Amino acid sequence: MANSPTAAAQFRPPLTALAVLLAGSPLMAMMFAALGPILPLLAAQFGGANGGAFAAQMIMTVPALGVIAGGLVAGIMVDRFGTKPVLLTGLVVFGLAGSSGLYLDSLPVLLVARMILGLAVAHVSTAIGVIVGSWFSGLSRARFLGFQAGTAGVSALVFLLLSGVLAERVGWRAPFGIYLLAFVVLVFALFGLKGSQVPLRRHEAVGSVRDLFELWPVYLLALGLFAGYFMTSIQLSFLLAEDHIDSPIQRSLVIAGGVLAGGVMGAAYGPILARLGTRLMPCLVIGMLGAGLFIIGISASVLVTAAGAVISGGGGGMIAPHIETLILGRAPLDLRARAISFMFTILYAADFLNPLIVTPLRLALGIHGAFVAIGAALLIAALAAFGFTRTSIAASLDRH
Repeated sequence: MANSPTAAAQFRPPLTALAVLLAGSPLMAMMFAALGPILPLLAAQFGGANGGAFAAQMIMTVPALGVIAGGLVAGIMVDRFGTKPVLLTGLVVFGLAGSSGLYLDSLPVLLVARMILGLAVAHVSTAIGVIVGSWFSGLSRARFLGFQAGTAGVSALVFLLLSGVLAERVGWRAPFGIYLLAFVVLVFALFGLKGSQVPLRRHEAVGSVRDLFELWPVYLLALGLFAGYFMTSIQLSFLLAEDHIDSPIQRSLVIAGGVLAGGVMGAAYGPILARLGTRLMPCLVIGMLGAGLFIIGISASVLVTAAGAVISGGGGGMIAPHIETLILGRAPLDLRARAISFMFTILYAADFLNPLIVTPLRLALGIHGAFVAIGAALLIAALAAFGFTRTSIAASLDRH
């Protein structure tokens, strides 16, 4: 197939290829969700009271370091070797490294394998992002990115439930077997993308890496939004514990409500974008995220907290498709791979940044006050974005 805009625009990927693209987000969700319910079992296995809890948390979070590092090189690898080889290799590494808990007993080796898993996630996600940017454009691209986000939200819930069932019936190693699903995706990729290299649209001018610096407002927005989004996954359990919600099931239901809302709103991102337009969309995303966190902060009951989690989760579910839509729309075509891979570095940098932001606020204001402060800051940012949008629209109308 010719690598021209016309050929790319006329390209209709088969259903197996679309399944591969949709599978990218669930694989990223699997990176953490598959082990969430077994952290106490991992703590008991790797030390019990003597550092076991820390070891379990490291097993859970160390893939983020791999994604951060992988995000810096995945785009270069795609540029050098192409999307399909990087995707296939990444899926193989994902399946092997992810399932390492099935057969590894050494904690240091398991941690290395988990970090390699993060590297694989960065490469798989970058390759899929470049393919999506090449096969889709405009609102069709936004809709597909929304479907990816929705699929990720639903998958996270499925993996959480499946992990708990496997651990209870088989043992702590069993949930690591969930990562073997990567080989199912690999089969779809081998046959769904069979026949040719992924048809990428190219342009005559070769962009400079310095052009990526022009995307700094998008990356800055991503850093702030993702740092706020991680409030529910990192900090909400502490708030619920302070409110004497001691039941793990209740805590899980509150958090799961936000995850499910994120999946629903992520799936609806394309139609919402078509309705609001690119100028008003950030106002909705930032506003929902801020409002939800603010409600959680002022809540006095678990039901109100759950409502806040649903609202903030709904806004959070639209962050990834929105940021990726902005990047794919603004990055030079020949730099899309690096632009997308750096997005994943930003995403997991925000994961580590969240505790650094929240801890001083928590010490000064308490956990509820920290939620109120961050929620209020996001609401102010949403109002500012809305005011700027109205001013821009009014100025545009005056010129016409």
